[in-house]
Amino acid sequence: MYSAQSESSDLSKPWQGKAWTQLLAVVIGVLPLYSSLILLQLRHDEPISLQGFILYLSAIAPLAILIALLLLRFLCGENPRDLNLKPGKLSSDLRDALVLSLVIIVANVVSTRFLSNLLPDSPSNAAVRNLFVELAGNKGLLVLFVGLLLLLGAASEEVIRVFLLSRLWKVWPSPTGKLVAVTIAACLFGIIHLYQGPVSAIWKVIFGLLMAFYYLRFGRAVPLILAHYLTNALQVVVFAVMAR
Repeated sequence: MYSAQSESSDLSKPWQGKAWTQLLAVVIGVLPLYSSLILLQLRHDEPISLQGFILYLSAIAPLAILIALLLLRFLCGENPRDLNLKPGKLSSDLRDALVLSLVIIVANVVSTRFLSNLLPDSPSNAAVRNLFVELAGNKGLLVLFVGLLLLLGAASEEVIRVFLLSRLWKVWPSPTGKLVAVTIAACLFGIIHLYQGPVSAIWKVIFGLLMAFYYLRFGRAVPLILAHYLTNALQVVVFAVMAR
């Protein structure tokens, strides 16, 4: 089991490095957000609206970031910079973000095309496309939406991802434990995107695996946020232009 006394000099209290502390941080900072998003999809037959997306990006996402960072500091005794598990430079982070973005785009095209041949299109996916039609008709709303994707959308999803993974890896630091944590995080990410249909949900699992394995290998959070934003923003803009 994990004992942070030998791994982090930032801890001010011995209990902040205990395994139960890391698990409590996950329970408070991750499970309520993910479970509420899952329950929201199960309880409502109607697909999420554009207003619902904007509410998530402008209110729920920043709250999720704030809670995770507060838990990191005051419950786990770490600083936000500790989410970067390895040292790095801005130039290398930017390079990694571009490379990771290209990998994600290629993987998205290949996997989505393959999955679309196996699974039928769903009403949820059609409803998501209708959102892009609505965005295409309002340039100001499109700019706002794309901006929120960076400031809050990608940031919140990646902060939650690295927060979840870094906590679980400290509890189960073995290679097997880390791989199990990667799988759990990727599957949860896919489940909360079920509203987009089965093809998109499976792709989100693949996306989650790519991001988690990058974090496992390179330990840097900033490239994840930037790559997530770049691919999301590109997708929104392309679909909005096509919808016009």
